[in-house]
Amino acid sequence: MRKKLLFVTRGGEDFDNGFSYVAELARTLKADVAMLMVYNKRVIDAYEDIMTATVFAEAGEFTTAKDIMDEKENALKAAAENKLRELSVTYDIASDIDYHIRISNVPSALNDFLKITPNINMILISPSLSKNKKEIDLNKLIKKISKPIVTISQPAQAGA
Repeated sequence: MRKKLLFVTRGGEDFDNGFSYVAELARTLKADVAMLMVYNKRVIDAYEDIMTATVFAEAGEFTTAKDIMDEKENALKAAAENKLRELSVTYDIASDIDYHIRISNVPSALNDFLKITPNINMILISPSLSKNKKEIDLNKLIKKISKPIVTISQPAQAGA
């Protein structure tokens, strides 16, 4: 069975930050890559959408209310799928990327993902997550997860 690397990143513009390292490591180890893209729940909870859905729900239009609440999540997932297709082509590993999109906080999304996908050999945390101490507490994560965890950092910028 091939080894499997899990790249955990925040969904958004810089979701691929650090992926070049993961792609090269996967080639070197002859491993498959899984990507867990986590979006913050606040990104999809717009006040107007919640109020509109509430009005429809109060009127008994539960299906419409649910569609309104799901619309942003579906749009995020579609945009992420397009980005991942481009990433697969860029790094020429199209058949090896297994991606998952979660709307949650990072530790919860990671724990839930590992429960349903236990065959991960190594977890790689993107620079967008590892630089923000509020985003992810590595000490707590290490205590809860028995897999090797690698944080990918940005190269230091030379000062002028």
